[in-house]
Amino acid sequence: MTKYIICLGDGMADHPIKELNNQTPLKKALTPHIDTLSNNGCLGLVHTVQKEFPPGSDVANMGILGYDPALYYTGRGPIEAASLNVTCSENEIIFRCNLVNTKNDTMIDFTSEHISTEESTQLIHELNQHFSQQPIRFIPGVSYRHIMIADKKFLSLNTTAPHDITDKKINPYLPKGHLEEQFYSIIQEANTILESSPINKKRQQNNKKPANHIWPWSQGKLPSLPGFKDSFGISGGIITAVDLLKGLGKLTGLTTPHVKGATGFIDTNYEEKIKESFKILETHDFCYIHIEAPDEAGHMGDHELKIKAIEDFDKHIVGPVLNYQKQNPDTVIMVLPDHPTPCHLKTHTREPVPFCMYYKGIQNCSSLDYTEHNASLTSLVFNTPWELLTSFLSKKPLY
Repeated sequence: MTKYIICLGDGMADHPIKELNNQTPLKKALTPHIDTLSNNGCLGLVHTVQKEFPPGSDVANMGILGYDPALYYTGRGPIEAASLNVTCSENEIIFRCNLVNTKNDTMIDFTSEHISTEESTQLIHELNQHFSQQPIRFIPGVSYRHIMIADKKFLSLNTTAPHDITDKKINPYLPKGHLEEQFYSIIQEANTILESSPINKKRQQNNKKPANHIWPWSQGKLPSLPGFKDSFGISGGIITAVDLLKGLGKLTGLTTPHVKGATGFIDTNYEEKIKESFKILETHDFCYIHIEAPDEAGHMGDHELKIKAIEDFDKHIVGPVLNYQKQNPDTVIMVLPDHPTPCHLKTHTREPVPFCMYYKGIQNCSSLDYTEHNASLTSLVFNTPWELLTSFLSKKPLY
């Protein structure tokens, strides 16, 4: 039985960087395993985000998994809530809620210096204690990523992703629209609790940024998606540290096992991630391996860290997958990012991203290394990611 493996380096694509002699981190990084796939397979570009959506990992990964966001997307918050088995009433909506660090009304760090899950869970507990008599509740997630459930009357508010406004004044980006003042009063109340928390006081004593501000965004109701197996005829799973991808797995019937030591950052447990990936393939035919670290480095504006993240991805994920293919020749492999996260912008952009695909007997080999520029030299361009998935599953590059 054919096995299908997608290796996704979140935010891996970038723009040329002056300090790297106008190379991208992907070009600068040593990626022998990805280059082997690209040289011996097909290389091209795919538009992962359609023009009516902002360039987020939510719509991009939904599309890469074969689902048109125009039909199924209701917000990022609801997708992440699905991973936590969160339920809500007809009168409630779900927000993604970051614990961020602000100073002088400026977004300093949307990750609060990658606050630990242990610390952030305690902060969420303190918020829930305070709001216990109000129709507001918080669900702890991983690190800085959490869920907020509120009254549906706030559904129409216009919200902004905090990773889009690093180093910017926050006031223009606070929730806007009907009942904005009432909603902002909830935010201010929560921030008062965070400011006085022993957790944040201890972080400051240790010269760490406090998580002193909640940032609710991308709200909506729980979506309903058709099952992956019903749609594509195969079962599988997603290996990831983040609730967004786990939520997409839950919503589509893909297994999402817990991975010991998976952090969603540069220190993630690659060995366990690849171990769990191969375990999925023992009983299923599809595995989607998601690595968050390149995106986080891009948001930090740290091109050297991004190079390391890409090299780790190549060595610890793509390398073992390539070895798996040698032992299991009837395996189809694809490598791509979901969107660019250019270091100089510290946020996502929407241009097409490079992908490479390899399987035994593939025709029209690119003979090119895997870079953004090389991908642009080929004639292979997919206008939607679900068309790319169809090509991947049918082993037809569609030149």
